[in-house]
Amino acid sequence: MTIHAEYRFEDAVILVTGGGSGIGAALTAYCSAQGAEVIAVDIAHDRLLDQIDDDAQRARIDVQVVDVSDGTQVDKLFDHVRARYDGLDAAVLGAAIQYRIDIAEMTPEQWRKVIDVNLTGVFHCMHNAIPIFKKQRKGAIVTFTSGLALVGWTGAGAYAASKAALIGMTKTAAYELRNYNVRANVLSPGVRATPIFLDVASDKERKFYEESIGVTPPEDVVPTLLYLISEASANLTGVVIEHRISPAGE
Repeated sequence: MTIHAEYRFEDAVILVTGGGSGIGAALTAYCSAQGAEVIAVDIAHDRLLDQIDDDAQRARIDVQVVDVSDGTQVDKLFDHVRARYDGLDAAVLGAAIQYRIDIAEMTPEQWRKVIDVNLTGVFHCMHNAIPIFKKQRKGAIVTFTSGLALVGWTGAGAYAASKAALIGMTKTAAYELRNYNVRANVLSPGVRATPIFLDVASDKERKFYEESIGVTPPEDVVPTLLYLISEASANLTGVVIEHRISPAGE
């Protein structure tokens, strides 16, 4: 038996936080090229918009400059979403930051900043998106964890803690939404050549990953995200998917 999966996003409305770079920008670029309206949320968008030359595609990207750690800004963002769009098909909540500072040297302010963006920022977005999803009785939420949530890494205490906490929060959302035909899943995307990794990793760390599991482009994660936000994953909720990187030659 041959099964062919096709993801169609014409007329879909997809919210992507962290849409200005990395995996979020890759997903935004793909979905907008396929006809979706994408609300790209980030504090900067140069890396996203510089790669898109097609005017029609650009017109389908609703660029929103928002700091997701600020609840007031997120509330205003969703006021805009409710006023402009008839509904919301998916919320891919990937906005995150990372410092590499040992716990003993990290200031409380630096700790709070990471937690506020990576964890509380997702809460602000879920808090606003869930009533939309409940009312329309459909939709998908995707959040992002990291392998560091389980294994840790020197200097990554706040980042690892935030990514571990997201698993519990997203699984809880899945339970709360199961009677509304709304899915909530977590993706662990592996090590990708994105600013959140490249801007903080030491040469030693980059070499370690390049020689072990590999450091691959953010675009490689897009097919998995398309599955999670499409009806193909209609029966999947409350799970953590670890994106496996195939060894060279596979």
